[in-house]
Amino acid sequence: MFRLRRATIAKVEPDLILGNAANAAQYEPLSQNDFEQHQLQTLQQQWQKNAIAQSLNASKAGRVYFIPAYLCLGLPGPIGTELYLNELRAQLLPAQ
Repeated sequence: MFRLRRATIAKVEPDLILGNAANAAQYEPLSQNDFEQHQLQTLQQQWQKNAIAQSLNASKAGRVYFIPAYLCLGLPGPIGTELYLNELRAQLLPAQ
């Protein structure tokens, strides 16, 4: 769960937002794509329902990106960092 504070938001208006998402509440065998979606779904839903989050320019411009936290937490070090950066690159610079 994330929390947005109005005072913090008033001071900073980000151009883009990165959200690291993890959902450890339900462990079940999933394919890789299902696992990633499972990790992201709760945060994405919370973001969509939050009026403050939706009022941000980054949200209005569609520049909010969610990356599964397991890429960093499950693989600390250079390999996890490379996977995280590859995912970030794929979201920021989609194939044309």
